[in-house]
Amino acid sequence: MDSPALNTQMMIDAVAERAGSGDPLALLEAAVGYATLVGSAADAMVDHYVQAARIAGLSWTDIGDRLGISKQAARQRFAPRLEVSGGPAAEPAPIAPRLAACLEAAQAAADAEGSVPGSQHLLLGLMEVGVAAGVLDRLEVTRERIRESAARLLESRGDGEAYDNVLRARRFAASRGQNLARTEHLLWMLAMDPGSSARRILDDLGVDLARMKKELNDLIPPLRSARRARKLGRRDTPVCSCSFCGCADGSRAMVNGPGVQICGECVTLAAEIIQAAHGKTTASGRRLIP
Repeated sequence: MDSPALNTQMMIDAVAERAGSGDPLALLEAAVGYATLVGSAADAMVDHYVQAARIAGLSWTDIGDRLGISKQAARQRFAPRLEVSGGPAAEPAPIAPRLAACLEAAQAAADAEGSVPGSQHLLLGLMEVGVAAGVLDRLEVTRERIRESAARLLESRGDGEAYDNVLRARRFAASRGQNLARTEHLLWMLAMDPGSSARRILDDLGVDLARMKKELNDLIPPLRSARRARKLGRRDTPVCSCSFCGCADGSRAMVNGPGVQICGECVTLAAEIIQAAHGKTTASGRRLIP
């Protein structure tokens, strides 16, 4: 291994070459820029090995002990931010735009607290837009009630499980034959995990989980059993869902495109919106808001 003195001399030589001048201020400026570059590369290297340790199954406690910091500090420093662009291509069920907006709101809520995103932040984010927001509204869940319950119940600001919850929601969406992960998939994962901070808050607010599960189950129908399909002499075909309204009604005609489907009703509605934008009367007489 190279000695520290030799490495320092190599960096001094690199700075002199970058500066291209013997002027002390030019050298100082080049040294600051080089230090930033080297520091960023070193941080990226440590990030790589921390993520490798997580993939290997090591806990934040194990990683923090090795780095000489607390597990909370390790999680806050190295836990990945919430993905809002769809995430790695290898993961199933990319993120729908409305869910992406909710994840942005969840990340903002965590940032405002100076915390890593937790499942309680995801619950707050789901109030932003989408089907899950409607379900929560009907169950009388509000942002204010979520914040009050979190402040009363939770000692730490974030449980650090938000990223994993999003990945589980994406896998769950794929398992139900959905082409995109939506807000209802994430709400399902939060509500059905009895150990999550979000579930504790929902319990504290007296939310009827049986009613929530029924509403969500209607929105996320399970795939038809392959065994049952064989008994009926039918080919088991995945249930396609509309990328716009989220319906998975097999009786609706679907127009398929690259990674997207749209049902006949949404096609009709889109045509009406375009007609209205050009000053034409819609066939159904819907009152459209520009």
